Amino acid sequence: MSRYRTINAETITQLVEVASIRRGWIAQLAWSPQGDTLGIASAGSLSLYCEAFGGKPTYDIPTYNDAAYKCLAFSYDGRYLAAGSADRLLRVWELDAETRQPSLLRTLSGHQDAIDHVVFHPEGSFLASVSADRTVRLWSMTGDKPPIILSGHSAEVTSVAWGLNGNLIISGSWDKTVRLWDLKGETQGALLGMHDDWVREIVVSPGQTLVATASKDMTVRLWDLYSAEEVLNLQAHFGGADCVAFTPDGTVLASGGRDNRIKFWDLSNGSLLNTLHAHDRPVMTLAFNPGGTMLVSGGGDNQIKLWAVSQS
Repeated sequence: MSRYRTINAETITQLVEVASIRRGWIAQLAWSPQGDTLGIASAGSLSLYCEAFGGKPTYDIPTYNDAAYKCLAFSYDGRYLAAGSADRLLRVWELDAETRQPSLLRTLSGHQDAIDHVVFHPEGSFLASVSADRTVRLWSMTGDKPPIILSGHSAEVTSVAWGLNGNLIISGSWDKTVRLWDLKGETQGALLGMHDDWVREIVVSPGQTLVATASKDMTVRLWDLYSAEEVLNLQAHFGGADCVAFTPDGTVLASGGRDNRIKFWDLSNGSLLNTLHAHDRPVMTLAFNPGGTMLVSGGGDNQIKLWAVSQS
């Protein structure tokens, strides 16, 4: 039995910090689909916590040529880990089924600038990555096929996600746009919507039909992928919104930003449920564990914090 309660609209006001660790320049946090591993992409290393949160990581993968890791993602079956870095390379490790020890499997080259974000296709057949080179690239996980290159953004592409059960690719950019792509070539960079400033992060809902976007324009917006319409526009973070994360049940959206706060929004009506003075610097990355009982946040203060609702 978990010592923590599920994080939802009813318990969100009881969320408290339960642990913290310190890492240098935190780029992204991600949980494995099984919830047994927390991955941290940072300037100095790619770290995996497979046991207790705190202290030294279970595994620590150093950087290559001192190029900072900028992003990471687990495959949906938890078998693989991918990370992109400032050296323009995308690396894929296979994780041991029992120990979770990573073994480098592939190194993928092709991007012409730093890789900002990477995500696995739900079926594991593709990796999607985006870069400061203004492209979205799709990499096959089988064979040595060259990547499919999707061009259309006019500035650095910062975030990417799969929607509609892997049938649609969504990307966000410094050019202020959120664009749609598909593997059939029918939707090539179609405009889903625009922000008033650059798009920092996009995340797809657990149901794969909604996408949340965080922008330097201080808003967090919610878009319906079926109707291609904006359904919520939240005035979220003074100075800019940097990250978003859905609770696993899809009812609450967490956002973090330049005001050093984490905010929680009721997706049924857009109301603000709770605000945490979370970090001493901007909140750069958020991730709920698959069970919905824990939230991790990473800030510009080099702190990673674990938040939960106690059973007592």
